[in-house]
Amino acid sequence: MEMFRPDVLLERIGPELAKAKNLHNLIEVEKYALDKIKNKYKWECSYDVIANESPYFKTMGYTEYATNFILQPLTLSLRDDSINDAYYDTTSEIFDYAQLLRDNVDSKIANKYQKRTDSTKEFPTKKILVILPGTNKIKKNVCLNKLRAIKDKYGEGVNFKPHPITTHATIGELKDFFGENCILPRNADMYLYMKAADKVYTTHMSESAAYALALGKTIEPIDVHNRVHDSSYYSINTILFRCQSEGDELINRIFSSYKSGIINVTIEKDWKKKLDKYLDYANSYREDCKGWYIIKDKEDEQKEV
Repeated sequence: MEMFRPDVLLERIGPELAKAKNLHNLIEVEKYALDKIKNKYKWECSYDVIANESPYFKTMGYTEYATNFILQPLTLSLRDDSINDAYYDTTSEIFDYAQLLRDNVDSKIANKYQKRTDSTKEFPTKKILVILPGTNKIKKNVCLNKLRAIKDKYGEGVNFKPHPITTHATIGELKDFFGENCILPRNADMYLYMKAADKVYTTHMSESAAYALALGKTIEPIDVHNRVHDSSYYSINTILFRCQSEGDELINRIFSSYKSGIINVTIEKDWKKKLDKYLDYANSYREDCKGWYIIKDKEDEQKEV
């Protein structure tokens, strides 16, 4: 189990950050999911990793998304198809996930990390908010031309929110590009600014897209187009961006469907059944694609997958 293992967290988020305590209710889900994945299906497991294996995948990935547990097989085809299937699913009971997201914000449990600060007195809220990924992603995955266009359009009327995992050097570069008054502290509570904004620019790597949509904000991506498919939440965020006019109905329909792979223990008491149904759905998809592609393994032997 890697989601809360100290050595994994130290490597991924460093010694200065700590995951929000409310996310610890996902430990039970992780334990149950890994037992099923490893013992029933004999798949490999990977926490918070994105890759593109063949549709006859060998690895089931998982991570957290907006206080939810989300299963994501390491094949893009199923990640995309599962969200589309969830959109058209008419068999799953609908839960109010949109209200859950709003409640998370109001209860101040939306932030993934502890000790977020209220910086609104020093850095006032604005109608335009740009949410950036961490240093390891910002230069490769975010379109600098798009950021410049946003700043040119809104001038001093835009705030840029750096990710908590952003180096001081990157913060300095952002201030040089866009001006010190537009760059928020990296430890500021993002959701105080989001609630006051009219429009939120974000990426396919951020759960902020779901929160902003639930809060009734217009959302728009800032990703580099030819890298967007490698983003952590590409499949789910793509449909949120594209169909955002459907608002709460869109969120509730997709998140509630077992085909989405999204699990929440707070509003879905029978979450184990939902998780079981997703794994069975993923396995059926996998078997349907068996033999479609030929790849070479590490020993250079060809295998049908």
